[in-house]
Amino acid sequence: MDSPQHTFSGLEELKQAASEIQSATSLRVLREQFERLKALRRDYAEDFDALLEIARLQDEAVERARLLGPRTPVSVSFDSRLAADSAAPAAATKLVAPEAVDPDAAIIPPEVQRLDPKNWKRAIYIGLFFAVILFTAFFYLIQTARKLNLLAPEEAAPASAANAQPTKSGSLQNASTNPAPAPPTVRLYTDLIPGTVSIDAKPPEDLKDGELMLDKLEPGQHSIKISGRGGDAEFTYDVTEKAAPRIIGFPVASNVMAVLVSSEEGKARLVTNAENSTVSLDGNAAGQVGADGLTLAELGKTDHLLQVTQGKDRQRFVFTYTPSPALTVYVKSDPNAGTVVVIAKQDGADVYIEDRLYRRRTEAGQLRIPLKVGEYTIRVHKDGFIDPPPETVTVQKGEETAVNFRLEALPQISTLQVKGALPGTMVYIDKDLAAAIGVDGNANVSNVKPGLHTIELRRDQALSKKFQRSFKSGDLVLLSGPDVTLEKIVVENSVTPPPAPVTTASASPAAASASPVNSGMEIEGQQVRKGGGFIAYHLPRVSGHYSFAGQSRKTGFLKHGKLQWYAGYQDALNYVLFTVDGKHASVREVRDGRSNELARIPFDVPPDTWVQVDLAVTPNSIEARVKTPETGWVALGAVTTTGKDFTQDKVGFYVPDKDEISVANFRFSTR
Repeated sequence: MDSPQHTFSGLEELKQAASEIQSATSLRVLREQFERLKALRRDYAEDFDALLEIARLQDEAVERARLLGPRTPVSVSFDSRLAADSAAPAAATKLVAPEAVDPDAAIIPPEVQRLDPKNWKRAIYIGLFFAVILFTAFFYLIQTARKLNLLAPEEAAPASAANAQPTKSGSLQNASTNPAPAPPTVRLYTDLIPGTVSIDAKPPEDLKDGELMLDKLEPGQHSIKISGRGGDAEFTYDVTEKAAPRIIGFPVASNVMAVLVSSEEGKARLVTNAENSTVSLDGNAAGQVGADGLTLAELGKTDHLLQVTQGKDRQRFVFTYTPSPALTVYVKSDPNAGTVVVIAKQDGADVYIEDRLYRRRTEAGQLRIPLKVGEYTIRVHKDGFIDPPPETVTVQKGEETAVNFRLEALPQISTLQVKGALPGTMVYIDKDLAAAIGVDGNANVSNVKPGLHTIELRRDQALSKKFQRSFKSGDLVLLSGPDVTLEKIVVENSVTPPPAPVTTASASPAAASASPVNSGMEIEGQQVRKGGGFIAYHLPRVSGHYSFAGQSRKTGFLKHGKLQWYAGYQDALNYVLFTVDGKHASVREVRDGRSNELARIPFDVPPDTWVQVDLAVTPNSIEARVKTPETGWVALGAVTTTGKDFTQDKVGFYVPDKDEISVANFRFSTR
């Protein structure tokens, strides 16, 4: 009996709590209802429906509190609340107030897992580490690609500059324009030898070796007649500007076959006096010659084998490509002979038949030779070219047979090869550094121009040797054995320290006038200079030239230093510095401590390569140029001045700390 009353009382209490929650206007009322619901929850712990309704009302109270409160989130420890509910029903729920946050910030639900600050910091550090690795690899790939592709743009730039011409307004325009179209030509080949030719009914002239070439055609209609012992032929054609000569009608011939081909831009029209004849091109049927002739298409820019057949009469011709519009005429009789077409692609080549020199040379890269039926050995020769091997050709009756030769130009340079020399030996050709002997004792210089040259071998603490050698195009000159053995010498204190600078404040006029004239100096052999800043080598005092070979040495893991020399050095705040860093060569002037780069040009120097330097010093200018064994001289420019004398300033090398350079054969002359 108590249970229904108890349930009724509980339901009434839940309804009242729901009504008060919905009408609450303060957090205090909602907190009281929340505590009231907690007490009901303990009372109805065994009633599922009651607990479900209590939970719903608690959520509604919390949501209502959020709407009425100052939007400052309050975090309730639900685990602690449940523990408190089960252990001490009368104990109050413990509220934990967090630090104040932005009122507009989103509230993170309690079921979302919080991040440990140490974890996300560690993730950021790891990401930064891998980002640095990827950036380094990407930078290395970019530099490698630039190194591989640097040469093409640098070679293309001079070519573009060479093609650019100034206009009247001073701007540049590209000089390369479309070539002018070639004028039309007439080419005639016949085996009527001896024979004559008459053009436009003019008196006949002798036909030389069965060939006729007309390249200066007048517009209009023209006629040509060929006569010989075995027959004759006559045809008419019309010439218009820039077009292939147009064949008019059909050729008239007696005891010969006449074939005319008018060709232009890969297309041609063929006519012949052989009625009902068939034509094949490169062994493939091309068609039958009709009343309007036969059109040949897609000839391209290559030579073709042309065959015209009429009954049992078959004639073969070699149709050679020409870029100009052309009328090609073949007139063939029926003797026991044929024609050999020698194609050399070079003009002026001598042709030998059975080792006998033929009376004519190639013209327009070819030569047609009438020969009796049989087998012949033919070869060609032209000065400045490598002789190709001879070819054997079989001449057949009434046919043309082509024989091709490839003439390759002889190399226009010679090679110097040094074998068995000691490492460090320097090879000079005409006083210019050409090579340095490596650890294997060998060196090759493959860009020597033909002619007479002076070769000199030098090495530190050894007597140099000089040779006079004659180089011919394509030859190899070898130095080895005793020629490359240099005798050692013992030099006691042979290198004099650079002279101390003379200042106008300390030198009296008498002393200045009594100072000796500097006619020249030389430090033979090779020296290694380690980091020490400015290293003075000489004081010119007069105008002259310095020459030396320098090499930057490896000073660390994958690190190569710079080759730097200076002139016009007054003090550490006033000098002119020249630098070769492996990629560029630059000139920098320092005045009163202010540095100004005057020039910077590409100059690629592989590691351990010797650089030859020529330095000219005059009172008002300093000029330098450099080269390597693989390159020619490259000018770095000139530095000029007024109001001071460069010849009274020091010349030497700048070697930073931990860097090393090698200097060989340092010379000064007043030439």
